Amino acid sequence: MFGWRLLSSLLLWGLVIALVALRYTHGVFLLIAITGLAAQREFYLSQQAAGRVVFMKTGLLAGALLYAATYFSVVSPYGRLPETFSGEAILVLLVILGALTRRVFDVKIEGAAVAMALTLFGFFYVPYLLNYATKILFSVPDGAGIPLLAYAVAITKFTDVGAYVAGSLFGRHKLSPLISPKKTWEGLAGGIAVALLTSVGLVHLFPEALAPVGGVHAWVLGLLLAGVSVIGDLGESVVKRDAHVKDSGKFIPGIGGALDLVDSLLFSLPVFYGYLILTGRV
Repeated sequence: MFGWRLLSSLLLWGLVIALVALRYTHGVFLLIAITGLAAQREFYLSQQAAGRVVFMKTGLLAGALLYAATYFSVVSPYGRLPETFSGEAILVLLVILGALTRRVFDVKIEGAAVAMALTLFGFFYVPYLLNYATKILFSVPDGAGIPLLAYAVAITKFTDVGAYVAGSLFGRHKLSPLISPKKTWEGLAGGIAVALLTSVGLVHLFPEALAPVGGVHAWVLGLLLAGVSVIGDLGESVVKRDAHVKDSGKFIPGIGGALDLVDSLLFSLPVFYGYLILTGRV
């Protein structure tokens, strides 16, 4: 398992580094959309495995349309459209109405509210939150958003690495025994330390590409993204334990499902985007 995990991690980081080096914005977007839809599907499958009803096709269609709406609002032939015309608000309304309509024409009444709630939750939990990766990607023109996205992903994932190593070596005190028994406070401290080193180190190595997050912002973001990424990881653990599944899927050998891959990013990327906007960094 360790061998598969190592190989998969190296291949994934190789792909990310190649896309960053080439600044292939459209390729990065496709990677975000495919991974996001795979993760959303895994969420729905886990709910079905737990004996619950979800409208998978409706939810996945809504997720695909969300990515497309954000993408075409940027690459529109009429120029970059205002944020209010990205189509997100209209799409969210259509998702809600679609879920309601889907249940109205169903012959079963029992579990109607649960089915609609789970369908909507799957939409908001995965594609809606992961779509902030697309927003970060296009927050700066001419592919300059790719380094910012790679920076946020690196901090989030190196938090996981630091927490895993520190927890394995020094872990004694459980962080959340009911949700994730293997996570410890020592691991959390290690994850935060590695995140800070990663943040400051990347800004030092790539000062021009990461200029918006330079200076004190590197320290603040290292601490902030590390904290919320742990919450995102624990959040997915709650979902999996509730559905009585160990891994969300087998999307990547040695790592697990697509949802296992992006769980911490679902929290860190929206926070990172909000920080960039609120502080006027982009």
